[in-house]
Amino acid sequence: MNSSKSLSDSLFFEQKMTIRQIVADYLKRFYFVLIAFSIVVLAALLWAFSEVAYSTEITSSDEAQQGIPVNVIELKPVKSFTRKRNYTGKVTAARTSELAFERSGKLIKISVDEGDHVEVGMPLANLSTRHLDVMRLKLQAERAAAQAKLEEFLAGPRRQEIEVAEAEVRQLKAKHKNLDADHIRNQKLLKRNAISKSVFEASESDLQQQKAQLDAAISRLSELKEGTRKEQIAAQKAVVANLDASLADNQVDLDDTVLTAPFSGRISKRYADEGTVISPDMPLFKIVEDQKLEARIGVPVEMAKSLEHGMQKQVQLNGKSYESTLKAILPELDPVTRTQEVVLSLNAKAAQHLVPGQVIRIEIEEPVEMQGFWLPLSALARGERGLWSAYAVINGEADSELILEKRKIEILHTEGDRVLVRGTLKTGDQIVINGTHKLASNQRVVIKSVR
Repeated sequence: MNSSKSLSDSLFFEQKMTIRQIVADYLKRFYFVLIAFSIVVLAALLWAFSEVAYSTEITSSDEAQQGIPVNVIELKPVKSFTRKRNYTGKVTAARTSELAFERSGKLIKISVDEGDHVEVGMPLANLSTRHLDVMRLKLQAERAAAQAKLEEFLAGPRRQEIEVAEAEVRQLKAKHKNLDADHIRNQKLLKRNAISKSVFEASESDLQQQKAQLDAAISRLSELKEGTRKEQIAAQKAVVANLDASLADNQVDLDDTVLTAPFSGRISKRYADEGTVISPDMPLFKIVEDQKLEARIGVPVEMAKSLEHGMQKQVQLNGKSYESTLKAILPELDPVTRTQEVVLSLNAKAAQHLVPGQVIRIEIEEPVEMQGFWLPLSALARGERGLWSAYAVINGEADSELILEKRKIEILHTEGDRVLVRGTLKTGDQIVINGTHKLASNQRVVIKSVR
């Protein structure tokens, strides 16, 4: 029994050691294959590098014998050019207003707040109207009384008044007739010394008084029959008109208790709250017409002379362009910047994206009279003492030989990737346009292309 157990154990351990040996054998073979592959790849790379180096040496040798290929530009003279200048300004609202009441009073209602959009004619705030309402009632009562009196004048006296006046005249005539008869009798009696002179004088005085009363009654009757005088009617009409004017003035004061928007825009600031007693010189709101914007930009006086009203110009902000129309050129010079301000009306698209106060830029083309030659920036080479130079292709001593000659130049103007230069250059010269850092004077070259 023990012998069989030991035999099985020996077979188990013998089988386990065999698997390990197999795995180790496979790993050794893989390492050998990997090392062999690496050696082959390294050998291939060394061979390729040697070929490239050999080829480069041959090419360099050929270039040294034939010349370095270069790209050149043939110079053409320039007498004038257009220079683009940038000027900055700011965006402003077409209209900005500080709104205030035209009369004093207590602020009882505010209908809008900062940031609200308002339309033209929209009520913004209200003042108390108590005193004005009472005054209006008083004026309306006085006007009604004056109108009634005017209508009475226009209608004239009633028939009953005329009949009463006629009766009074008849009564006074009868009384006057009796007094006149008594006076005649007294006159006869005085001649016969039947009465005293004082009695006669008393009767004469009564007769005269009665005559005066009769004349006054007859005059009143005549006035009633003729109606009211035109002057009285005119005076009463003036009284009514004066009261109408007072009522109209009262209505204006009532209208002034409501503050309305003079144009469509947005409320920028609010300066008071309900309950504040407002005076006419105290602003309540600041309104900005944000849907119609303008650009105000200062330009030199010489540049302003070249601009015309109605010109279409593009203005830029944050890399975006907006259309604008030249609205005005202000006649005065800014004392600080010494520039003349131009006003441009921005289109509706700009009003949707821009805000008053932003800095905006305009690009204006300026004609410049200056002679020279245009060269690309890549054609410039560093010269002596910080100066600039360029390489010109000229004929060498041998036939068909081309060499380089360094020419000193002066930069007059830079525009994008090109410069306007002058110097020891002439029309038709062929100037190398790139790779100048690899070149030197008297170096042999071959023209690859001509611009």
